[in-house]
Amino acid sequence: MLIDTHAHLTDERYGGAEDIIKGMEADGLERIVTVGYDLQSSRAAAELAEKHETVYFSCGFHPSETGRIAPGDYDEIVALASHEKCVAIGEIGLDYYYPDTDRETQLRRLEEQLDIVSQTGLPAIFHVRDAYGDFDGIIRRNLSKLRGGAVLHCFSGSKEFAETYADNGFYISFSGAITFKNAVKAAQTVPAVPRDRLLVETDCPYLTPEPFRGKTNYPAYVKYTAQKAAALRGEDFEELARYTTQNAYSFYFKMKRRA
Repeated sequence: MLIDTHAHLTDERYGGAEDIIKGMEADGLERIVTVGYDLQSSRAAAELAEKHETVYFSCGFHPSETGRIAPGDYDEIVALASHEKCVAIGEIGLDYYYPDTDRETQLRRLEEQLDIVSQTGLPAIFHVRDAYGDFDGIIRRNLSKLRGGAVLHCFSGSKEFAETYADNGFYISFSGAITFKNAVKAAQTVPAVPRDRLLVETDCPYLTPEPFRGKTNYPAYVKYTAQKAAALRGEDFEELARYTTQNAYSFYFKMKRRA
């Protein structure tokens, strides 16, 4: 059984995600963490997790949404974080992919959300794209705020960055992007992560793995990422499934194991 450690079940393409959740057992899924990226999606994630034993959630503001944070929004994020099924703050971070990105706002909002991470004591889910240098600078100044742990989700950085952050206790999570034919760096980064720091995810509905690339992604497809990760590491799939599931429970320490 696998855990999809980063999904977006509140996406409208899933129509409430009831069919996905009902099919989890058949799809070999033990738990799904549905991730908030703004206040509305964080609220919706909480509501979904309340309805389903196998679903947990996180709350926070994706870097691309930080320009729309309103007064009082952080107070509600802190309130959501106290929910028994909220397992992390995130996804938060930096995303410099688009040329018109307001980097100053993203940097300021990341610092602010790190204060929320510190206040709640929850793990942090970090989204980092084309911004590893600035991210490194902020994190080195704020490591003490990450006492609950942290993950670099959908990792796309270098082997050296992965090794450095794993050495600092971060988890490194890989998505279906490692199955792409042009995923050259994955051959180096995936084997470099210690087995007790490795996670797998879908980031669905995005980054659909081969052989379904170009279509909507689903939590069930996390197995293709796990299979690719096992192949790149020269490991048995069942063994990788076992220890990445254990890692997910260790990282998301509020998430309850199956009875």
